[in-house]
Amino acid sequence: MNVYDAAHQLARSLSECPEYTEFKRAKESLKQDPQAEKMLRDLRSRQIEVETLKLSGKSADEAEENLRNLYNIISHNSLLKHYLEAEERFAVLFSDIQKIILRGIELDIDFDK
Repeated sequence: MNVYDAAHQLARSLSECPEYTEFKRAKESLKQDPQAEKMLRDLRSRQIEVETLKLSGKSADEAEENLRNLYNIISHNSLLKHYLEAEERFAVLFSDIQKIILRGIELDIDFDK
């Protein structure tokens, strides 16, 4: 089998798997709620802020506390909670597939460290 054909087959399989279809449904539901979308954008912005501070060697304590508080608020929004859970399940699946491919071509990077 041609490597490109295999990649296209993998993409088709991913688009039909339960993790992706649930993530896609959750994303569509989220689009119907502008307030939830704004909360998600705020969450992403704060996640980036925390990572940027950590990478620059600056204290991220206050930013991490703000992020935890936002997670707390979001956990009470069932739409956002469902979206983030579906996103996480798909991300785990995708990461597992990447590991399988890397090991298959002997680029075994230890992601667990």
